[in-house]
Formats: sequence, structure tokens, C-alpha cells
Amino acid sequence: MNILDGLKHASRLAALPDRGLIYRDAHYLTAVVEIDPEKMQPWLPAGVALAEPAIADLFCAWFPDCNYGSVYHEAGLFVHIKTGIGPFATTGIHCPWMILDDDAALILGREVLGYPKKLGSIDWSIDGDAIKATATRRGTTLIEMHGTLGVVIDNAPPILGRPHRNVVGSVLPYMVAFTPGEHAIEVRSANLDVSVANSERDPLRNMGVGRVIESRLHRVNLSAGSPPVPIRPVLPTFTTSRLNGRIL
Repeated sequence: MNILDGLKHASRLAALPDRGLIYRDAHYLTAVVEIDPEKMQPWLPAGVALAEPAIADLFCAWFPDCNYGSVYHEAGLFVHIKTGIGPFATTGIHCPWMILDDDAALILGREVLGYPKKLGSIDWSIDGDAIKATATRRGTTLIEMHGTLGVVIDNAPPILGRPHRNVVGSVLPYMVAFTPGEHAIEVRSANLDVSVANSERDPLRNMGVGRVIESRLHRVNLSAGSPPVPIRPVLPTFTTSRLNGRIL
């Protein structure tokens, strides 16, 4: 099998539901936001370029059922980036910031998949069409989302099932590539009020988060997709110069 055939095979595997579900009925309350390229660029590894237009998915999530027994919440920023070349060029994800409230999910996501996870507090509530989520860390409310759910969206874009380029490790970091398997249950539009704040250790607004373009609630099942593969080393200065935001 040559390289092109291998890439085609991996992309087909990522879409197969029969690889085994890891998460069932995961909820992602998502605001698609504009990104200031100049502010975001320092948070991207060398060689990683923003997609055009420059946008990101700002989200708060609830995971009610997963294979390793945790029920937890998460908040983060999925920045849209360019991945692939030629016929394989597509929009991918780099995650520069994430908090959650479960230590097992933190360790798995950070050490294996390169999500820069840190412990925080996420309050989540849904009552009929009313929905609210708040993400807080070390006394600062970083994300607030509240509003109402609207109509079901057919053929909505994925929230997680895109090619990822994350950074694993801090002393000898490397870039890892993988694509989670995402299997939509339902996606609804949302009319949300969204606010984003900064703290010294979580400089979210300094990453260039701007105007909300649209909002959605994604309910999805998640499978392994294509496994994480190290693709190249990253300079240690990328992580050590970004302790606030990625690690602390």
C-alpha cells in the first residue's frame, strides 16, 4: 500500500461507526467565533496555518456516558487550521486551550492526544429548549453561554471529527495527528448570548476570540477514528513560553 492509498484507507476508517463507540450522546454547545489571526498565530505551532476565514469553535460540553466510566464536562477552543495537501487538503483542528472537571479524562486527553487540558469547573444545564453553560477556573468565569435551542440542522459541519494537529509533551514535545470518529445524533441551532473573559493563567481573549458567527448544539457519538500518530518534533520553547494558557 502506497502513501496515498494509506491516507485514503485511514480517512475511511475514521468514518466507520463499527470501530466501537467511546462516547455516547456527547453534547457540545458551540459558538463559532471569528479569530484575530495576529493574536492567534503565537498560539499555533510552527508550520500550522489558520484556515480561511479565520474562525474557531468555542464550546462547553457534557459527556454523560463514556467507556472508562467518567461523567464530566469540558470547555475549550477548537481553532480551524489548514491540513493536508492537494486532493487531501481540508480544514482541521488545533486546540490551544481546554479545561474540564475529570482527572481521568484530563490525563488521557493531554498525554495521548495533546489537548492542553487543565482542571476547572463547568456548570451545565438544559431544560427543554433553554440551555446554559459556564466555565470557571481559579475564581474567574472564562466562558458564559446561555440562550435557547432552535431548529434541527441537516448536514451540519462536524464539531470534533476533523483532522487534528495537537502538541504532546513539554520537555520534548512533538506534533500528533489523528481524526476522531464523529457520528451525529442531532444538531440544533442555538440563539446564545456568549461572553469570554481573561485571567493571567487562562488568557482566552488574548487568543483573538471575537464576534460570534453562529451557535449550535451538537449531540454526537464518538469513536476512535484514526489513531494518534507522531508526525514531527516541536521546539520545547513552544510549550515553555506558553505555560500560562497551555499548562498552568
